[in-house]
Amino acid sequence: MPDVGGAPPPAGTMREAPVLTGMARTASQASQTAFRYANRYLVIPLHRAGLAAWVGGPLGGWQCLLTTIGRTSGLRRETPLGYIVMDGAAWVMAGYGPRTRWYRNILAEPRVDLRLPGRCRFAALAEEVDDPQIRARVIPPLCRSMALPGMMIGCVPATSTDEHILDCVSWVPLVRIGPVDGSALLPGAEDPGGRGWIWRHVAITAATVGLLALLRRLLRG
Repeated sequence: MPDVGGAPPPAGTMREAPVLTGMARTASQASQTAFRYANRYLVIPLHRAGLAAWVGGPLGGWQCLLTTIGRTSGLRRETPLGYIVMDGAAWVMAGYGPRTRWYRNILAEPRVDLRLPGRCRFAALAEEVDDPQIRARVIPPLCRSMALPGMMIGCVPATSTDEHILDCVSWVPLVRIGPVDGSALLPGAEDPGGRGWIWRHVAITAATVGLLALLRRLLRG
């Protein structure tokens, strides 16, 4: 018998966002609130202080700082996002689907500012990319670069197939962010896949061990 539903769409094809109700909707709203406060009082200050490169790594993932213009307020809005650098640009996803605030802002005004760990802020243009082939190529490594936070998509990206990852985020917009001057953005040591995190984490560990040893001496003395 023929498949009544027809052939499945190609991997990477955008689908409609799910309608959340009940506990799923409550959980989504709670996570948005938690991220909003964590970003405002922790992550954004770290970026402003130029310390984002010190917290990025394989366990917690890496984050850029995207600045958009509020579609109704006209004010600058800063949002930390997991990202990856590929094909001359930075790529991010609107994790809460089409209702994501920063995503709605770039639809109204695509001119943004972007700051990557260890780099200066630069003017950029943001655009949604819904080409299935590009989504299939970019989204899996993007989700894997998010490490533990990446599991919020509904699977474990590190051990999941590309097809499973794409199915989990089939309703999530993919956004390309490139320098406004048209130049190619190249991956650096502080970006996902780079090794800049190694010496920083070693330095943090050594400093922590040294501080604990000093506290022990003071307490014993």
